[in-house]
Amino acid sequence: MSLPNEAEKIKFLERKTGKEVAIWYYQNLLKVIALLIENECLDPNRDRQLMRIDRGRGWRHTMQMINGHDQECYETLRMHQETFRRLCSRLKNDYGLRESRECGLEEAVAMCLETVAHDEVQRTIATHYQRNQETVNRKFHEVLDALVRMSRDIIKPEENELRQVNPILSSDRRYHPFFSACIGALDGTHVSVRVGSQKKEKYWNLRKQHPTMNVLAICNFNMEFIYTYVGTPGRAHDSKILTYCAQHDEYFPTPPEGKYFLVDSGYPNRKGYLAPYRRIRYHPHQWRGGPPTSESETFNKRHSSLRSVIERTFGVWKGKFAIIRNPARYDLPTQCKIVVATMALHNFIRKSTNNDEDFQEYEQMENGVLNLSDSDDDEEEIQGRDYVPTGDAYMAGIRNNIAEQLWRNRR
Repeated sequence: MSLPNEAEKIKFLERKTGKEVAIWYYQNLLKVIALLIENECLDPNRDRQLMRIDRGRGWRHTMQMINGHDQECYETLRMHQETFRRLCSRLKNDYGLRESRECGLEEAVAMCLETVAHDEVQRTIATHYQRNQETVNRKFHEVLDALVRMSRDIIKPEENELRQVNPILSSDRRYHPFFSACIGALDGTHVSVRVGSQKKEKYWNLRKQHPTMNVLAICNFNMEFIYTYVGTPGRAHDSKILTYCAQHDEYFPTPPEGKYFLVDSGYPNRKGYLAPYRRIRYHPHQWRGGPPTSESETFNKRHSSLRSVIERTFGVWKGKFAIIRNPARYDLPTQCKIVVATMALHNFIRKSTNNDEDFQEYEQMENGVLNLSDSDDDEEEIQGRDYVPTGDAYMAGIRNNIAEQLWRNRR
C-alpha cells in the first residue's frame, strides 16, 4: 500500500464530497492499516513457519540415533538401538501404529519416548524435531494408544508361570526351598496426578502433600510387571485396592492353590498373600542394631530381602521414565495411559535385552540402599479389610513353618 497515493485520494474526496466523507475514509484506512500490522505480527502460521525452517531435522535426528552411536540412543530414548527397532516393528505390525505423510513412524515413536523419558514439554520436542506442536501432540497420543494396546499382551503372566517354581528363585539358596511356592511380589506405589478442584480432596495424598493415584502392581522375579491397576485415588488404602481387584477384575492373576505373592504388612496375611510378622523388625535399616534373634525376625529379614524385587522393579521403571517421577502435566485419563504405556515399555525392554544398564544396576543393588518411601508405614493401623478367617489361619501356618525352617538352617 502506498500512503502518499492514499493521501492524494483523501484530498480529492474532501474537494468533491466534503470533509465528513474524507474523515470517514481516513478513519477506516487507519483501521485497515492497524489490522494488517497486527496480522503481520501475530499470525501463528507465520511464526510457526519462521520457527520450523528445517523440516527434515526430526527425521535426520531419529536416523542418527538408530544408526549412529548406540549410547546416544540409550541416553535419549532409554533403550538400545536394536530394542528401538524391534519396538517400532512391533507397534506397526501388531498394534496398528501407522506413519503419516508428514511424519515417519520411527520419528513419531522417538518423539513419544523422548517425552516420557525426560518429561519434556511438547513445545521443546516440537523445536527439537522441527515439527508443528499440533503434530507432536497428535503423534504422542497415537503412539501412547498403541503402547496401551500392547500392554494387554505384555503385562501379564507367561503361560504356566504362576504354577511353576521360578528358576531365579530356585537357584538362590537363601530362598529355596523355603519360599518355593512364591510366584512374585505385590505392592502399591503413588504417581502424581493433575485433577480439578472438585476431585483434589479425593486424590490428595497426606504424606506426599499433593494429588496422587495409587497404582497396584505385581511383578515376577525377573523384574517384569505381570499385573497393574491404575487410576485409584491416592487416599485409597493398598489392602482395599487389592480386595477390589481380586474380587472384580477378570484379569487379576489369582494365585493357584498352594502358591502365594509376597506382600508387606500393609496387606492382610491371607490365603495367596504372604505378609511378614507385624511389629517386628522388617526394613533393612532396622537390622543395623544386630542380626535376627528369633524365628520371626529371621523370617522377616529373609521376606524383606526377597520382596525387594518389587521395589527394584519400581526403581527401574521410575528411573527410566522421568514423566512418572515428576508432577503431572496431563489430565487424569492421559496420565493413566502414560503409567500403563511406560510399564509396557519397561517389560518390552526387559524381554528384548539382557544388557540394559538400568536393570543391571538394580539387579546388583543391595536391599539396604533401596528407597522404600512409596511403601505405607508398617505400623499403620489398617481398617476396612475383608478378612477370610480360614485364609488367615492357613497362611499363618505356612509363615510359621517357613520361620522354623529358616531358624533351624541359619548359619
